[in-house]
Amino acid sequence: MPVMKDFQSSGRMLARCELAAAILLTAILIGFHLAFLFHAGPLWRDEISSLNLATKPTGSEFWRLLAFDPFPPGYFVFLRLWSAIGFGDSDFALRAFGFFVGIFLIGALWVACYLIDKSPPLWPVALFAFNPLVLEVGDSLRPYGFSLIWIVLAFALMWRATFGSLNRRIVCFALVVEVLGAQSAFTNALMIFAIAIGSAAVLARQRAWAKLGVVLGIGALAGLSLTPYLPIIRRTQDWTIVIANKNDIATVLGVGRDAIANSGAFANWAWIAVIIAVLLVVPISFVFRDRFRENVDSMRDQFVFAGTTLFVAAAVTIGFLSTASYLVFPRYFLTAMAIAALCVNAFWNALPRRVSIRALSFCLAIVVAMTSLGPLFERARMRMTNSDKIATALEKRASPDDFIIVTSFLYGISFQRYYHGATDWLALPPVADFSLHRWDLLKEAIAGPDPVPEILSRAQNVLQEGHKVFLVGKLGPPPATQPEPLPPAPQSQFGWQMEAYTGHWKSELTYWIEHHALHGTNLSIDENEPVNPFEQLGLFEISGLREL
Repeated sequence: MPVMKDFQSSGRMLARCELAAAILLTAILIGFHLAFLFHAGPLWRDEISSLNLATKPTGSEFWRLLAFDPFPPGYFVFLRLWSAIGFGDSDFALRAFGFFVGIFLIGALWVACYLIDKSPPLWPVALFAFNPLVLEVGDSLRPYGFSLIWIVLAFALMWRATFGSLNRRIVCFALVVEVLGAQSAFTNALMIFAIAIGSAAVLARQRAWAKLGVVLGIGALAGLSLTPYLPIIRRTQDWTIVIANKNDIATVLGVGRDAIANSGAFANWAWIAVIIAVLLVVPISFVFRDRFRENVDSMRDQFVFAGTTLFVAAAVTIGFLSTASYLVFPRYFLTAMAIAALCVNAFWNALPRRVSIRALSFCLAIVVAMTSLGPLFERARMRMTNSDKIATALEKRASPDDFIIVTSFLYGISFQRYYHGATDWLALPPVADFSLHRWDLLKEAIAGPDPVPEILSRAQNVLQEGHKVFLVGKLGPPPATQPEPLPPAPQSQFGWQMEAYTGHWKSELTYWIEHHALHGTNLSIDENEPVNPFEQLGLFEISGLREL
C-alpha cells in the first residue's frame, strides 16, 4: 500500500507540474505575441492584399476579385467587420487583429486538449505554438491563423464525438466548427477529411455504424459548403499559369522539414521522432497484441484515431502540394502540423500512465520549448517590411521632377500604400491595379511588348534634365552583355514563366544603369531590427548620364 500511495502522490505531483509548465509556457508565448505586435510594424504586400480585398466597397467587387486571393470569404468577413467598427485606420490596430487571432489560437489548443482528455496542452504549445512560423503567420493579417483555430477545435470535437456520447450539442458544435474551418481555407477540407477518416477507423472497428454515419455526414456537409466557390477556383486557372511551379515529393518534403525546423535543430528531431512513434504505435499494438494486452487494449482506439488521422493528414498534404502547380512555402504545412501536435499529445496521454513515461514526456516537451526560445525571440522582433521607411526616405529626398522605378510589380502593392510623395513612379512591369495581387494583369504584361524600353526612355529623359532616378526593390548584378528583349509570352523559350520574364526585365534595367548612369549610390535605410526577407527592399539613387 505505501508503494501505491507513493505512486499516486508522484502522479498527482507530475500532473501539477504539467499544468504549471503549460501555464508558464503559455504566458511566455503571450509575451512573444505582444512583442510581435509592437515590432512587426507596417503591413507587407500579402497582408495589404487581404485588407484591400476585405474592404472592397461592394460585395460584387469583392466576389469578382476573390480569385486573386484564393481563400473562402470567412476570414475576410471578420476582417471587414474589424475595419468597419473603426480599427482599420492604422497599421497597429490591424496588427491588434492579428494578435487576437494568435491568442485565440493558443486558447483553442487549451480548449481542444480539455475536450480530448482534460489535459493541459503541453505538447501542442511546446511543439506547435512555440514554432516561430506559427507566430509570424498566425498573427499576420492573412487567413492562416484564423483557419488554424477551427481545425484545432474540429479535431477535438470529432474526438469527443468518437469517444463520448453523441448528443445534439456536440453534433451542432462539430458541424459549425468544421464549416467555419472549410470557410477559412480551401485546404482545410483536406484536414477535415483526415480527421473524419481517423474517427471512421475507430467507429468502424467498434461497429458503431450510426455514429459513423453522423461523423461522415458532418464532414460531408463541411465539404459541400465550398461548392459555391467552384467557379472562383476555376477562374484562378486563367492566370495560375504565370506562377506555375513543378513540384515533386522530395521538394515538398524538404519544405515541410523547413517548416518544423523553424524552432531549431532539437525541435526538428523531436518532431520527426514523435511523428514516427505515433505512426508506428498502431501496427505495433496490433502485432504484439498478446504481450501488451493489459496496457494497450483500453487505449488502442485512441492510438488508432491519432495514428490514422496523422497518417492521412500527412499523406493528403504531401500529395496535394506535390501535384499543385505553384511554389510551395513552409506555411502551407501549418494545418498538418497543428493536427500532428494534437495527435502527439493524445499519443502520450494514451500510453500507460506510468510516472516514468509521463516524466519522459514532460521533460521532452520542456526541452523542445526551451530550445525554441532563441528562434522565437528573433521572429518576435522581426519587422514585416521596410517599404514604409523607403517611402519616407523618398518623400524627403526625391523632388517632383525625379522618377522612381519599383523593380517588381509585387513591391508596388506595399509602395502604393506607404508612399505619399509627389514624385511619379512606375513598377516593373507597370500594371493598372496595385490594390492586390493582380496576376491577370501580370499575365497581360507578359503577353505584351517588353515594358523596359519605355521605362528606360523616361529615365533617360529625367537624367538628361539633371534630375534623379530612384530604384526601389532588389536588383542582381548587371549582365556581361546586353540582354535582348524577350518576345511576348508564350512565344519565348520560357512560355508563361513569370520569374523568367521579370528576371530578364531586371537584367535589362541593371545593364542600362551600369552603362548609361554616371553616378550611383546605394542609400542606406536605418534598420535596427531584422526584416522579413520577402520584403526587405533596397533604395538606389542614380544621377547624371554618360556620353556614349
